[in-house]
Amino acid sequence: MEKWRGKNKRIKKDYQSKNLKNPFFRKKEKKKTGNFKKYFLVLILILIIAVAWFFLASSVWRLKNIVVEGLTRIDSSEIKNIAWSREDNRRWLFFKESNFFLFQADALQEEILDKYNFANLEIKKKIPGTISIKISERPYAFIFQEGSTYLYASNDGYVIKEAVVSPEDMSKYFILENKSNSISINEKDKITLKDDYLNFIFSLNQLLSAYQDLPIEKFIIDQELNSVIVKFIDGPAVYFNVKDDLNKQVEYLALVKKEKIGDNFNKTNYIDLRYGSKIFIN
Repeated sequence: MEKWRGKNKRIKKDYQSKNLKNPFFRKKEKKKTGNFKKYFLVLILILIIAVAWFFLASSVWRLKNIVVEGLTRIDSSEIKNIAWSREDNRRWLFFKESNFFLFQADALQEEILDKYNFANLEIKKKIPGTISIKISERPYAFIFQEGSTYLYASNDGYVIKEAVVSPEDMSKYFILENKSNSISINEKDKITLKDDYLNFIFSLNQLLSAYQDLPIEKFIIDQELNSVIVKFIDGPAVYFNVKDDLNKQVEYLALVKKEKIGDNFNKTNYIDLRYGSKIFIN
């Protein structure tokens, strides 16, 4: 009889097939962070909305004051009305320019300069609700005449339309009459006269002011190229060459009046100084 050999074999335990748990060791549970993140994002969103509302919609930042400085010829209320009229302009659909931060200073500056011809305009916003507008007006330098229309003009050739020329100023400032078809006032209220012409006229006016016996009635620009005409009170029209030496031309005029014309100056029609030492008199 054969002996059974397997009785001494040891049987291994199958731990994998059984669900064995150790009661003394518990698995660590994962922290529930999902809800916390949601609450945090909602809180951030609410905070952003609250800050945006405070700065863009709160009455704290509503425009309260508009200050205008530097005006002498125009009523400051005209400028203030232009600024206040922007209050109802919409920004980003829901907000208005009545808010300090949303008020467009650049757009206001452009709007004012479209209507008024100022030398300088500076607009600043001052917290919490003030708009400061500083203006430099163009000073009067001469009077520009076209037909029966008289306008003040600055030394850089801009006409000033907002003021009516007074009779007193007709003798205070020199008059420049335009009889040329090629010279006009452009859309920016600037006289389309070349700088060398205007500079020549200012210099000529200064030189002639030293001659008490040569009172000027007006300066004239006509179709003649490179020419400026001076009409003297009770005297002739004198032609000057813009491209020639100004001092010599004035000296020639004084010499001609003293030595050649004398008492007949008031009876002379014109003197032409445009051709150097060749002077034409009629």
